[in-house]
Amino acid sequence: MSKRKLPKGRSANSVALEPEVAIAVIGIFSAAADGEGITIEEQYGLSEMLGAVSQFEDFSDEDYEELTEKVLSLLEEEEAEVLIKQAIESLPNKDYREAAYITAILVVGIDEEVPEAEQDYISELQEALKISDKRAQELIDEVFGADEEDDEEEEEEEEEEEEEKGKGKAKR
Repeated sequence: MSKRKLPKGRSANSVALEPEVAIAVIGIFSAAADGEGITIEEQYGLSEMLGAVSQFEDFSDEDYEELTEKVLSLLEEEEAEVLIKQAIESLPNKDYREAAYITAILVVGIDEEVPEAEQDYISELQEALKISDKRAQELIDEVFGADEEDDEEEEEEEEEEEEEKGKGKAKR
């Protein structure tokens, strides 16, 4: 699969998608942004991410299955580049655009490798979604910063435990 580029400009015959479908399309497109197809890890990450997005919090398993079927049928009917453009244009407000961006950065970053092609894709997506550099960085920090903070806290706790063990041995 070739590397994906976001289409430029607005499409004249664009069909509006439901916002949830648009976010799912962007997530799937993002998973394939590396040109290597969609891995099982990316599929799992995408479903987990969609479950965590407030717009999807009331979705049942059947709703997710229906959403997946709808996205797959759209991908069969339309070229991916046309569909991603429709998806971006179908996001009604800032919250949905940010949810789509968060979904994309999570899916792209799930393998903990973000090569230059994926970085370029994320930058193009950020621009297409009209998210400022400052806000994009805040979203990235919110998404990935929490993991780093948890890791730091765990390391500190482990160090404290080691110190306590060391003090216990010194008293004997």
